[in-house]
Amino acid sequence: MSEGEAEGRRGRRPPQPLTRDTAWDYLLDLLSRRMYTTAELARKLQRRGLDPDLGAALVDRLIELGLVDDATYADLYVSTRSATKGRLGLRQELRQKGVAPEITEARLAELTPDDQLAAATALLRKNAWRYRPGEPDATDRLVALKARAKAFAFLARRGFSVDASQGALEAVGWFGGEG
Repeated sequence: MSEGEAEGRRGRRPPQPLTRDTAWDYLLDLLSRRMYTTAELARKLQRRGLDPDLGAALVDRLIELGLVDDATYADLYVSTRSATKGRLGLRQELRQKGVAPEITEARLAELTPDDQLAAATALLRKNAWRYRPGEPDATDRLVALKARAKAFAFLARRGFSVDASQGALEAVGWFGGEG
């Protein structure tokens, strides 16, 4: 077997350089599967070697046609993930996806502290098997403190604020009166 045949069997072939028409088809194919932000599409075109100016023109045309809208993307993203992610985590994820900060902040402003507290509490209850300490016992104070710290860290990794995390820990009532 030649080296070229072996390379072809081991992995994918490198993608062919995009022309204007193939780039347009590529973008439509991507959008037929799921929504993307304008920045994500631009990155995908750049990785495929398309001229950045041509890529920007194609993405602008998608915006004109209403096929790409970062504000709609942010709305859907936040509404589907706000039950499992806090405001801080959502902000970071949207930033990584290239959504403009003003769009992100406008959408996140709609999440009230009560919404975040309810989401953090529900998430903690859903994962009770992981974070709930055993039955209270006077000798298990250290176990309860460790379980509380572990649950708090879990909520923090999910992007919930300190207030929402502490409120959720108090709401579930698993950890006694220590705070």
